[in-house]
Amino acid sequence: MSDGQSPEGRPPKTSTGSEATADACRNPASALLDDFLSHDHGERIALGDLMGILGDRAFGALLLLLSIPNVLPVPGLSTVTGLPMILIGAQMLMGLDRPWMPRRVAAATVDRDAFLRVVKRAHPYVDRLERHLRPRLPALTAPTAERLLGLAVIVLATILALPIVFGNQPPAFAIALIALGLIEKDGAFVAAGLAAGLAAIAIVAAVVLGLGQAAILLFHKIFG
Repeated sequence: MSDGQSPEGRPPKTSTGSEATADACRNPASALLDDFLSHDHGERIALGDLMGILGDRAFGALLLLLSIPNVLPVPGLSTVTGLPMILIGAQMLMGLDRPWMPRRVAAATVDRDAFLRVVKRAHPYVDRLERHLRPRLPALTAPTAERLLGLAVIVLATILALPIVFGNQPPAFAIALIALGLIEKDGAFVAAGLAAGLAAIAIVAAVVLGLGQAAILLFHKIFG
């Protein structure tokens, strides 16, 4: 099983070019999902194995696969997929040329049947979105922009990983749009993902505020 490390056991070097997205953009998102679904998986899928399956198809590919179980919710997967996305966002921010995972994170596993089932459910939606994907607004997928997108991914993945009721889907959807934009170098989808991310933050903030107010009212009702 791949542990997501480089052969020397160190994180990949930083890159000033767009090597990471260059490989990804040659493979449409639907082909990425096809490759993943056709792979011979074990009883459980380790996060490190995802790295081996995707090869050098970069950050967008991994973000897409990790966000799907939260867009089409699978109970219990938000934390196990949220932490790796935080790490990926940090690596994008640092300008690494390809994603990697620490050994302990790479060893985390998810149920094969549940994961494959949700990816199959997502495939038709990705197919429909793919018809609208095309290279445009290159400034939003350039290496400098990709670093800034890493910061957005960190914020959204952190919210996603928190145990907040109805708090998983909005940030996961935003990350999925950003991932599709990176895979196909479509700056319009990246912009849509950023807009969805702002909306997700507002939605989650409203949910947290509402729950907090309800808790205060309940406290006063019981002890007041």
